[in-house]
Amino acid sequence: MNQHEGRALLATMIQGSTVDLFQASGVAVAPVPTSRRDLDDVRPRALMGRIQFNAPAMLGTLGLLVPKDVFELVKQDPSRPFSGVDWVQENANQLLGRLKSRLLPFQVTLRMGLPQMMTPQALETSVARGLLGVYRFRTLRGEVTVTLDGKVEYSKLEYSGVCAGLTEGDIIVF
Repeated sequence: MNQHEGRALLATMIQGSTVDLFQASGVAVAPVPTSRRDLDDVRPRALMGRIQFNAPAMLGTLGLLVPKDVFELVKQDPSRPFSGVDWVQENANQLLGRLKSRLLPFQVTLRMGLPQMMTPQALETSVARGLLGVYRFRTLRGEVTVTLDGKVEYSKLEYSGVCAGLTEGDIIVF
């Protein structure tokens, strides 16, 4: 797979994973077409989480940037409300988990770090180093952004068939 095809494939996986993730939280998001300018124009949001990953073909950090107004759309159990900080970190984790599942048929097994908050300074550093991808999503109350920082060997993304992966809600007995 060449670099252009690999970038398009990874972008599609990230977009699909993000739409699925927010749909599970009761928030409708729609991908916004990206341009080269988007790589340099990433603005901090009220809630920013990130999670590191690595695999033989990939190494980097996935960021999830969410405006406070979008977080307010998230369905919550009134008896067990959660904070935006916890939510954005958990959703960065879940987003990378969904991406990990989509990469399995391409023989890429991601190892995931622990989710953490992203500071405006960390975001600025990532942008200055050069982001691999910026994926924007429109909502009723603002724009959600997903960032990808690091390196990807797109030539290693080779489809080898559907593998028997887990789906959300599966129980794993240890």
